[in-house]
Amino acid sequence: MATATSTASTPGKEARQGDAVQPYSMHVSSRYLELTSQKLQLTRLPKELPVPGTRKWELGVPKDVLEPLLDYWYVRFISTPHADVHMAAGPSGASLSISNPLRIHFVHAPSTQPSALPLLYIHTWPSSFIEISKIVSALTNPLSMPSLGVGSQQAFHVVAPSIPGFGFSDEGNVAGAEEEMDCGKSFGIWETAECFWRVMRVLGYQRGFEVSRALAIRHPESVMAIHTSNPEFFEPTWKRSPFVCLKYRIARMLGAKIPFLGFGYTPAELERQKSKVEEEDTRLALSNKPSGLMSFQYTLRPQTLSYSLCDSPIGLLACLLDTIHTRSPAAALSPRPQSPFLSPAEIEMSESQHGYNARRHYTWTPTEVLDWTMLQWLPGPEASLRWLRQAYLETHPSSPLSTTYSPVPVGISSFQSRNSSSSTWTASASPIMWGSAICNIRWIKRHQRPAALPAWEAPDLLVLDMRDCFGSLLNQGLLGDVNLPGREILEGAE
Repeated sequence: MATATSTASTPGKEARQGDAVQPYSMHVSSRYLELTSQKLQLTRLPKELPVPGTRKWELGVPKDVLEPLLDYWYVRFISTPHADVHMAAGPSGASLSISNPLRIHFVHAPSTQPSALPLLYIHTWPSSFIEISKIVSALTNPLSMPSLGVGSQQAFHVVAPSIPGFGFSDEGNVAGAEEEMDCGKSFGIWETAECFWRVMRVLGYQRGFEVSRALAIRHPESVMAIHTSNPEFFEPTWKRSPFVCLKYRIARMLGAKIPFLGFGYTPAELERQKSKVEEEDTRLALSNKPSGLMSFQYTLRPQTLSYSLCDSPIGLLACLLDTIHTRSPAAALSPRPQSPFLSPAEIEMSESQHGYNARRHYTWTPTEVLDWTMLQWLPGPEASLRWLRQAYLETHPSSPLSTTYSPVPVGISSFQSRNSSSSTWTASASPIMWGSAICNIRWIKRHQRPAALPAWEAPDLLVLDMRDCFGSLLNQGLLGDVNLPGREILEGAE
């Protein structure tokens, strides 16, 4: 059981009567654990074709990856008398009734630093508030590292809600909530943005990547800046963005080899676009992102898929494994213990001194994989799948989210593809500067380390990026009057 109370400040003017922050307590009933135990015991695994080790992921999750996790899940999470304690290891939170009966679960971690900025952290699919577990402490109370740049010591008041239907947040498609939030038949990105906007107001933050974009478009006065990782953009067109399209054509023609005519593009990005075969390469590129091919398949018929995933914990585990595309599970304990007193920068320096490769792959531990699976298994995955389908419908190439320009400053961190053997393949499936057609891109950092979920797979680099991005924008005067109470910045992980 995990219980915490959010230390919210005075509610803002936009908070309505009845909006109240309540501590959230999590408890998993023994009856539900017994049912899960029975389902794990009765699991029937499919037969598997013998394939070479280098190709064993081509058909899906290999049996030698999933089967040890099945045993580990049964023994560690089900057979122990305090199975729900494992789920309490992440950040605890509170809930807010946005409307009756819609409740939003979130983590609120205020900083003690007087110069801290409000940060709304928005997770990606198939995650939830758990995604911020590894970085929340470093964001709220940074160590003094002046040698790493002007923004390296920037602190944040962190708010990390779960999208409705994810984690412990209620589903948005419920009777009463739709009328209250003024949404249609399906609860999607725009409605989520409105929910998060109201959460920030109730916490006292009066002003402040798809949800981040929706907030910046609908409430630009409340958003100071956005930072996102591995975003995907559509190619600019002559009709909608002639100037951006012209820059792209020039950079592509010259291969971005002339710096002042590269316009922010890199030769690797353009070479990839030039050489790819449309259908096959798009499929390979999307398979390297958690929001790519797998999530697209899940959006086609969410209700049909839910019958399987709601009934089979191993089926849900297999889908998550295929999404994060982890390698064979590591030992429960890290093979190379790290001091908890080291800062992210010191960890990086230590790894560099000991010869650790900057392009190393992150290996999920069994506990981490099952924590993420449990946060889908406990509430059921059907609501998040329906939200995912609606999100795809709202982000087609001609949608407002894909075509509307927002002047809010944007910072982007790009990490290498986890499954790529070539150093020229980035985790982003599209050139970063394509985004300049709809975003005011003011900060970019490209990394060699593979990470599709940077907050989990490269937390040290992401924390330094966020500090540097927002700190640099602040020093350049691009965040406006930060003395205005409650103006917020956004971290979008989509």
